[in-house]
Amino acid sequence: MDYLPLFLIWIAAAFLLPEMLRKFRIPWVTAVIFTGMLLGPYGLGVIHPEEAMIFLSSLGLIFLMFTAGLDTKISFLREAGKETVFYTVLNFCVPFATGCLLGIGLGLDVFASLILGTCFSSSSVGIIIPLLKELEVESKIKSTITATIFIEDVTSLVLLAILLQAKTPISPIPLPLFPIALLFFLAIIFILIPRLQGIFLRLGKSDVFGAELRSVLLTLALVSFMAELIGVHAMVGGFLAGLTLSNLLGKREELGKKILSISYRFLIPIFLLNLGLTTDIKLLFSPKDAVLACLVIVSLIASKVLGGFLGARIAKFPLKTSLGMVL
Repeated sequence: MDYLPLFLIWIAAAFLLPEMLRKFRIPWVTAVIFTGMLLGPYGLGVIHPEEAMIFLSSLGLIFLMFTAGLDTKISFLREAGKETVFYTVLNFCVPFATGCLLGIGLGLDVFASLILGTCFSSSSVGIIIPLLKELEVESKIKSTITATIFIEDVTSLVLLAILLQAKTPISPIPLPLFPIALLFFLAIIFILIPRLQGIFLRLGKSDVFGAELRSVLLTLALVSFMAELIGVHAMVGGFLAGLTLSNLLGKREELGKKILSISYRFLIPIFLLNLGLTTDIKLLFSPKDAVLACLVIVSLIASKVLGGFLGARIAKFPLKTSLGMVL
């Protein structure tokens, strides 16, 4: 299929059907994913994940994390550190332990059980962050949840990278040197990148063709590429880039609007649509895998609800708010 008709179908699918579903009070994020499931290869077969869509979807995930980083102020994280720590530790450890114990109970070896526990501990960042934005959640709660899912996902991705590196090397950096490379990467992000971005913004200040925006995109691409080089997912680089530049770009309202337009009005809907396209929900109803799938799903939901609720209560959030903060 030519790319232009395909592009038309993508945009129509990401815009028209979700808008119709929202009339039934279905959140936009869920509606876009459901649209992908309905029209994708495991549904009606109208759309298939082509190479161009996979590339745009990957960019969408990076921009999703970048905008989440921009919304998370480092100053707030310092002030709310204790609350975030309590909430994060329980919301990570309870699912991780549940996944590991479930793996052992199912007869998996230690390596496979650790992989399952790591998968349990991560959060659905691609769904949670747009939902927080759509529901206009209070800034304190949103920052706490955003920081938590970032820490959880970064920790789970680093654990996964270490486990896979120990089993089958996926990074050119030897396992013993991986922590050093990670620390060096973080030092570059928080020390050099803000200064480099400041230089870029001053250079493009008088450019009428959007050099300021291009400079931000250059920084985002550079940080994401560096993350991939050391064996960490590019979305981690995207969030760190946003977190580092949040104070710098927070004073540039017009630039923020342009970033939002690229992200939530184009790339992120493509990411969510592709997420639906690659979801084969029929596997859950296969007689062979149904019991196992239900056991994993129930265990995952229960551990996330328990960990999130207990963490929120210990962090002294109100009861009603704690019930809404389960991830």
